[in-house]
Amino acid sequence: MGQGVRITVRARIVGHIDGRSVHASGEVELKAGITIREFFKRADASMGLKKEKPFKRAFKQGVRPMVFLTGDRIELPEEGTHALTDGDEVTVILALVGG
Repeated sequence: MGQGVRITVRARIVGHIDGRSVHASGEVELKAGITIREFFKRADASMGLKKEKPFKRAFKQGVRPMVFLTGDRIELPEEGTHALTDGDEVTVILALVGG
């Protein structure tokens, strides 16, 4: 794809971070060819979640979140270099942790 081409990715994150419920969804506009790893660096700001930063904080918990790309579960960081395409959906499900 040419330089300057943009794609739209639907994003959703649900679960708990630091004992607080998180539920956010929306669309993230990105440069064509961006990887899932780069998506996670940009999703919070793109969705207006700079203060909460749930996508960034999701991987700093004791339990690794489940990540789905357009319905298929993927493993990070192993599959983090996969390039996203227009219309992809990234869903992050955070497990409840604690005792």
